Amino acid sequence: MSSSSTSTSSSRSVEEEKFIKDDDIEEQNTLVVVEEQVVATKEEKVPSLDDFITLRWYCMLVLVMAELTAFTATASSKIMVFAGANPSIIGCGGTPINGCHELAAIRNDSNQCIPELRYQFKSVQVEFNYICEDAKKVKNTITVQTFGVLVGAAIFGQVSDSFGRRKALLYSALGNGIFNWIAAYSPDLFYFMVWRTFAGVFTGGITVVQMVFMIENIPRKDRMWIQNSITWSPNLILFPIVAYFCHDWRTLSIVTSWSSIATFFACLLLEESPRWLIQKGKIDLARKALIKIRKTDRLYDESFEKELDEVLRIESEKHARTSKKVKKYTFIHLFCTWKMMAQSLTFITGITCTTFIVYSLMYNMEKLSGSLYWNLAIMGASRWVINILVSIADYKFAWFGRKMINQISMVFTLLPLGLMGVYLYLGYKGQLMAFGTVLAVAMCSQLFIAKYMMVNELYPTAVRNLAVSAVSTMSRIGSMFSPQLFYLSDYAEWIPYAVLFSCQLYDFIVLTLFLPETKGVFLQNHLPPKHKRIFGKRT
Repeated sequence: MSSSSTSTSSSRSVEEEKFIKDDDIEEQNTLVVVEEQVVATKEEKVPSLDDFITLRWYCMLVLVMAELTAFTATASSKIMVFAGANPSIIGCGGTPINGCHELAAIRNDSNQCIPELRYQFKSVQVEFNYICEDAKKVKNTITVQTFGVLVGAAIFGQVSDSFGRRKALLYSALGNGIFNWIAAYSPDLFYFMVWRTFAGVFTGGITVVQMVFMIENIPRKDRMWIQNSITWSPNLILFPIVAYFCHDWRTLSIVTSWSSIATFFACLLLEESPRWLIQKGKIDLARKALIKIRKTDRLYDESFEKELDEVLRIESEKHARTSKKVKKYTFIHLFCTWKMMAQSLTFITGITCTTFIVYSLMYNMEKLSGSLYWNLAIMGASRWVINILVSIADYKFAWFGRKMINQISMVFTLLPLGLMGVYLYLGYKGQLMAFGTVLAVAMCSQLFIAKYMMVNELYPTAVRNLAVSAVSTMSRIGSMFSPQLFYLSDYAEWIPYAVLFSCQLYDFIVLTLFLPETKGVFLQNHLPPKHKRIFGKRT
């Protein structure tokens, strides 16, 4: 009976293989993946690629690179918080005055006095004498600079998926370092904007590639606590300290350049992502990279190569099937099923809202009472404390997932935004505004981390960096127009906060409806089969 059943099953499989069409190759690959996952649950399971990623010496090198990258991205993207800070008008020609309205009144009386300024940081406005209404010209350059970040996020997401994570990081770090250095010697506002925009292109590359490279090189169970520990939040504590000692925008730009160059050299010590190499069919290079990583971790022995060869054999067979029809994936593949379309739209609109909230509040921090340095440092410290608490909860409690983190963070962002809007509507001002701003920005930091984590865990390897790139690109739409939001306060001071409240409420609703929980999932490699796609053969 067993031999007849075996022969029957084998004959059936032969018949099935004869009728498999070239257009259904990816569907076959999906079946192979499912079969491998079933096999992996057996007692004598074949090791997976995740088993070779351990929290040891090589991972420490990755984390050092990640910290340098995080500081570089923080400094390069937040530099305008200091370099674009408006000074206060305290006098004119020896006459004490209070603000731009009194200065305009004096100048209307044909008194062309030289304004006396008070500032905590020597910004572009101070050096190039852009004050009062003219100061908006500096704020408007932030929109152009952020457009460069948007372009870089779009370009380097594709570069990373096509040519490698490591190469994309190397080019991004080097370019960012060069143009930040050139920007430090800008003779006027126009050239400052131009060179900062070019630097922004490479900043966008660092931002979109760094997280993907790190996620693919750290153990699955350690993703959240590492991402919450090595992120922008602790660097928002360090960055104000650096800015305080720099004291002017030129020195701060040079220091940002140095950190970017240090990131470049840190990337040189690392290997290309084995996951990316395998996905591209570069099995031999992936083998060499994994052996070097294992030796760096001091876990190498002869049995390791046997296990590695077995894993790579399975991956090689998988690639041999797909190589019959080479596929180049583009952004349209993020929308190839109705489910993926809903998820992609939720991510890109939600991250746009989050970025709009954060940067609108941060680019207008000089309006808050107290020290600009302390306000930003407290903001970074509160973000980091929240990150650590979330990391502990994520590690300890299986039910505390990515979606819940998003929902809790949104609720605690809605509360301060709503309170600040009502507070200003009733005509009050005071310390509540500083406290509410710090709380809102601190909670939004979790939205960034949890959203990007969900993107990395939800999308397959073939389009993972494209997905991160799309989300990061659209997030720049929010930051591009954030400097102008508080122009609405010229009509009523509560209006900007009402707009931010509406954005956060929208994000809460769509995320709750359309995104699944992704905590602890295995990273997938392939897109859904063709018969499940909207566009069929066209994608």
